[in-house]
Amino acid sequence: MLQELVHARNAATAERTALANRLAASQATFLRKELRGRLKSLEGHIERLETEIAARIAADPALARRYEILLSIPGVGPGVAANLLADLAELGSLDRHAIATLAGVAPFADDSGDTVGQRHIKGGRASPRRALYWAALSASRHNPDLSAFYKRLVECGKKPKLALTAVMRKLVILANTLLKENRLWVDHCA
Repeated sequence: MLQELVHARNAATAERTALANRLAASQATFLRKELRGRLKSLEGHIERLETEIAARIAADPALARRYEILLSIPGVGPGVAANLLADLAELGSLDRHAIATLAGVAPFADDSGDTVGQRHIKGGRASPRRALYWAALSASRHNPDLSAFYKRLVECGKKPKLALTAVMRKLVILANTLLKENRLWVDHCA
Protein backbone atom coordinates (compact mmCIF):
# COMPACT_ATOMS: atom_id res chain seq x y z
CA MET A 1 0.00 0.00 0.00
CA LEU A 2 2.82 2.41 0.91
CA GLN A 3 4.58 1.72 -2.37
CA GLU A 4 1.40 2.47 -4.32
CA LEU A 5 0.89 5.76 -2.46
CA VAL A 6 4.53 6.81 -2.92
CA HIS A 7 4.37 6.03 -6.65
CA ALA A 8 1.13 8.04 -6.93
CA ARG A 9 2.84 10.99 -5.22
CA ASN A 10 5.84 10.70 -7.56
CA ALA A 11 3.53 10.70 -10.58
CA ALA A 12 1.59 13.69 -9.24
CA THR A 13 4.75 15.71 -8.62
CA ALA A 14 5.98 14.90 -12.14
CA GLU A 15 2.62 16.05 -13.49
CA ARG A 16 2.86 19.25 -11.40
CA THR A 17 6.26 20.00 -12.95
CA ALA A 18 4.92 19.43 -16.46
CA LEU A 19 1.91 21.68 -15.83
CA ALA A 20 4.10 24.42 -14.34
CA ASN A 21 6.33 24.27 -17.42
CA ARG A 22 3.29 24.49 -19.71
CA LEU A 23 1.98 27.45 -17.71
CA ALA A 24 5.31 29.26 -18.01
CA ALA A 25 5.34 28.75 -21.79
CA SER A 26 1.65 29.51 -22.35
CA GLN A 27 0.52 32.82 -23.89
CA ALA A 28 -3.26 32.33 -24.07
CA THR A 29 -5.15 33.82 -21.11
CA PHE A 30 -7.79 31.06 -21.15
CA LEU A 31 -5.17 28.31 -21.13
CA ARG A 32 -3.17 30.00 -18.33
CA LYS A 33 -6.35 30.17 -16.20
CA GLU A 34 -7.11 26.49 -16.85
CA LEU A 35 -3.55 25.42 -16.03
CA ARG A 36 -3.57 27.43 -12.78
CA GLY A 37 -6.81 25.67 -11.77
CA ARG A 38 -5.34 22.25 -12.55
CA LEU A 39 -2.17 23.10 -10.64
CA LYS A 40 -4.15 24.20 -7.58
CA SER A 41 -6.19 20.98 -7.68
CA LEU A 42 -3.03 18.91 -8.10
CA GLU A 43 -1.39 20.64 -5.11
CA GLY A 44 -4.32 19.53 -2.94
CA HIS A 45 -4.01 15.99 -4.28
CA ILE A 46 -0.29 15.90 -3.47
CA GLU A 47 -0.91 17.22 0.06
CA ARG A 48 -3.54 14.52 0.68
CA LEU A 49 -1.17 11.84 -0.63
CA GLU A 50 1.63 13.08 1.64
CA THR A 51 -0.72 13.09 4.64
CA GLU A 52 -1.81 9.51 3.89
CA ILE A 53 1.82 8.37 3.41
CA ALA A 54 2.78 9.92 6.76
CA ALA A 55 -0.22 8.28 8.45
CA ARG A 56 0.65 4.84 7.03
CA ILE A 57 4.24 5.15 8.20
CA ALA A 58 3.22 6.39 11.67
CA ALA A 59 0.75 3.51 12.06
CA ASP A 60 3.58 0.93 11.93
CA PRO A 61 6.12 1.36 14.78
CA ALA A 62 8.92 -0.49 12.96
CA LEU A 63 8.37 1.55 9.79
CA ALA A 64 8.15 4.76 11.83
CA ARG A 65 11.54 4.01 13.44
CA ARG A 66 13.14 3.32 10.04
CA TYR A 67 11.62 6.58 8.75
CA GLU A 68 12.99 8.49 11.75
CA ILE A 69 16.47 7.08 11.14
CA LEU A 70 16.38 8.04 7.46
CA LEU A 71 15.15 11.56 8.27
CA SER A 72 18.07 12.04 10.69
CA ILE A 73 20.49 12.06 7.73
CA PRO A 74 21.02 15.63 6.48
CA GLY A 75 19.86 15.75 2.86
CA VAL A 76 17.18 13.08 3.29
CA GLY A 77 13.71 14.61 3.51
CA PRO A 78 10.26 13.06 3.92
CA GLY A 79 9.83 12.34 0.21
CA VAL A 80 13.20 10.61 -0.16
CA ALA A 81 12.72 8.65 3.07
CA ALA A 82 9.27 7.44 1.95
CA ASN A 83 10.68 6.45 -1.46
CA LEU A 84 13.49 4.46 0.13
CA LEU A 85 11.11 2.71 2.54
CA ALA A 86 8.67 1.84 -0.24
CA ASP A 87 11.07 0.80 -2.99
CA LEU A 88 14.17 -0.37 -1.15
CA ALA A 89 12.74 -2.50 1.66
CA GLU A 90 16.03 -4.44 1.80
CA LEU A 91 17.74 -1.34 3.23
CA GLY A 92 19.41 -2.33 6.49
CA SER A 93 19.54 -6.04 5.72
CA LEU A 94 22.19 -6.27 2.96
CA ASP A 95 25.91 -5.56 2.82
CA ARG A 96 27.22 -2.29 1.35
CA HIS A 97 27.96 -3.71 -2.10
CA ALA A 98 24.60 -5.42 -2.49
CA ILE A 99 22.59 -2.36 -1.41
CA ALA A 100 24.56 -0.07 -3.74
CA THR A 101 23.95 -2.48 -6.62
CA LEU A 102 20.25 -2.79 -5.80
CA ALA A 103 19.91 1.00 -5.67
CA GLY A 104 21.70 1.27 -9.03
CA VAL A 105 24.64 3.35 -7.77
CA ALA A 106 27.41 0.72 -7.74
CA PRO A 107 30.22 1.28 -10.24
CA PHE A 108 30.75 -1.50 -12.79
CA ALA A 109 33.97 -1.96 -14.73
CA ASP A 110 34.11 -1.58 -18.50
CA ASP A 111 37.38 -3.47 -18.98
CA SER A 112 38.48 -5.65 -21.85
CA GLY A 113 41.82 -7.43 -21.92
CA ASP A 114 44.55 -4.96 -20.98
CA THR A 115 42.22 -1.99 -21.52
CA VAL A 116 40.89 -0.42 -18.35
CA GLY A 117 37.66 1.39 -19.12
CA GLN A 118 35.74 3.95 -17.14
CA ARG A 119 33.40 2.69 -14.42
CA HIS A 120 29.65 3.24 -14.92
CA ILE A 121 26.54 2.73 -12.83
CA LYS A 122 23.79 0.62 -14.33
CA GLY A 123 20.76 -1.41 -13.41
CA GLY A 124 19.16 -1.25 -10.02
CA ARG A 125 15.83 0.27 -9.13
CA ALA A 126 14.99 3.57 -10.81
CA SER A 127 12.76 5.07 -8.10
CA PRO A 128 15.28 4.84 -5.22
CA ARG A 129 18.05 6.03 -7.55
CA ARG A 130 16.01 9.15 -8.44
CA ALA A 131 15.30 9.77 -4.76
CA LEU A 132 18.98 9.34 -3.91
CA TYR A 133 19.91 11.84 -6.64
CA TRP A 134 17.80 14.57 -5.02
CA ALA A 135 19.08 13.64 -1.59
CA ALA A 136 22.68 13.77 -2.85
CA LEU A 137 22.13 17.25 -4.27
CA SER A 138 20.95 18.43 -0.88
CA ALA A 139 23.53 16.45 1.11
CA SER A 140 26.42 17.77 -0.99
CA ARG A 141 25.46 21.22 0.32
CA HIS A 142 24.05 20.61 3.81
CA ASN A 143 25.56 17.38 5.20
CA PRO A 144 29.01 18.31 6.59
CA ASP A 145 30.58 14.88 5.96
CA LEU A 146 29.16 14.39 2.47
CA SER A 147 29.75 18.02 1.48
CA ALA A 148 33.44 17.66 2.33
CA PHE A 149 33.54 14.36 0.42
CA TYR A 150 31.91 15.95 -2.65
CA LYS A 151 34.26 18.96 -2.59
CA ARG A 152 37.31 16.72 -2.20
CA LEU A 153 36.32 14.68 -5.26
CA VAL A 154 35.70 17.77 -7.40
CA GLU A 155 39.00 19.33 -6.25
CA CYS A 156 40.78 16.10 -7.26
CA GLY A 157 39.48 16.55 -10.82
CA LYS A 158 36.35 14.40 -10.78
CA LYS A 159 33.43 15.70 -12.80
CA PRO A 160 30.59 17.09 -10.64
CA LYS A 161 28.10 14.45 -11.89
CA LEU A 162 30.52 11.66 -11.01
CA ALA A 163 31.13 13.19 -7.58
CA LEU A 164 27.36 13.44 -7.07
CA THR A 165 26.99 9.75 -7.98
CA ALA A 166 29.64 8.94 -5.38
CA VAL A 167 27.62 10.92 -2.82
CA MET A 168 24.52 8.92 -3.80
CA ARG A 169 26.43 5.70 -3.15
CA LYS A 170 27.71 7.00 0.21
CA LEU A 171 24.16 8.03 1.17
CA VAL A 172 22.62 4.63 0.48
CA ILE A 173 25.47 2.86 2.29
CA LEU A 174 25.09 5.27 5.24
CA ALA A 175 21.33 4.70 5.36
CA ASN A 176 21.88 0.93 5.17
CA THR A 177 24.39 1.03 8.04
CA LEU A 178 22.24 3.24 10.27
CA LEU A 179 19.18 1.04 9.72
CA LYS A 180 21.22 -2.11 10.35
CA GLU A 181 22.50 -0.63 13.63
CA ASN A 182 19.12 0.95 14.48
CA ARG A 183 20.65 4.34 15.28
CA LEU A 184 20.26 7.95 14.22
CA TRP A 185 22.84 9.92 12.22
CA VAL A 186 25.30 11.91 14.35
CA ASP A 187 27.34 14.89 13.11
CA HIS A 188 31.00 13.98 13.62
CA CYS A 189 32.21 17.40 12.47
CA ALA A 190 30.65 19.26 15.39
